[in-house]
Amino acid sequence: MRVLVIGAGIAGLSATRCLLEQGVARDALRVVDKGRGVGGRMASRRMDTPAGQARFDHGAQFFTTRSDRFSSTVAAAVEGGAVVEWTKGFGDADGFPRWRGSEGMTSLCKWLAADAGIVPELGTRILDLGDELAARPVDAVIHTAPVPQALATMAFGGLLPGIELAQQLFGIHYKPTIAVMVAPAVAPTGLADHGGSQHNDDPNHPDLAFVTDNQAKGISPIPAVTIHLSNATSAELWSSPDEVVLERALTAAATHLGPAADRNGLHGVQIQRWRYAGPVECWPEPTVVWGSAPVIALAGEAFAGPKVEGAFLSGRV
Repeated sequence: MRVLVIGAGIAGLSATRCLLEQGVARDALRVVDKGRGVGGRMASRRMDTPAGQARFDHGAQFFTTRSDRFSSTVAAAVEGGAVVEWTKGFGDADGFPRWRGSEGMTSLCKWLAADAGIVPELGTRILDLGDELAARPVDAVIHTAPVPQALATMAFGGLLPGIELAQQLFGIHYKPTIAVMVAPAVAPTGLADHGGSQHNDDPNHPDLAFVTDNQAKGISPIPAVTIHLSNATSAELWSSPDEVVLERALTAAATHLGPAADRNGLHGVQIQRWRYAGPVECWPEPTVVWGSAPVIALAGEAFAGPKVEGAFLSGRV
């Protein structure tokens, strides 16, 4: 059986590992990703500054484990040095570990690939799945990109599902998130020792979703702050100039940053717009499958839950 897996984020890597466990031959598996590295939105980035190299997690900030399957995988990654516990809560500790990658969130995905001997084709963008399959036929496709992007690749190849299912899938919508990364001259003074502050519909911080001091988190040698704007604020500022976005982010996070919010003291700034940060509502099943020759399956956080664990479990169905 020949299988094409599109996406080398956690869902795609989980799916590939599952196929290998089920006996699919390694040379019959092809994993592609348009990015320069594995991980998808489990993303880490370096920034060279006059003070040294800053490191940021600018996508997912942490993950939890609830299921036995994901818990055992994370335990193996901990043993392999790829994952460590970050904290047990961002307000009051609730006893549940929040995990992070040892060198950034992408560390888990790098381990998932290396541990199973998966070597994705990076920098490979498939715009027309029909053309791709005509050139390199397969028996099955597992597509783990955000649903609108996945469906767009199938539009011209006769690969879309029936009308009713297609309409339902086209109705899956996503929330945006803007990530603002700043390398301040001084460390933030208004965050807990672990360096994280989570805001879920917080009326006191309506512009914020998450603020992380990546140095306190343990992944950056110098001060490096990630500010995730709330979904509503991200949508409002989506097309705004970066200067406007930066000003809003620093103002919103001022109580967390203290002197680190001074724009004149920033060694570097980068902004990432995540158009598909998470689904508005999840599909009721952990995956959706249709067709034959090839069979097509969609997987990812839109199906088994918007968290990292949900994406992992979706890939295994």
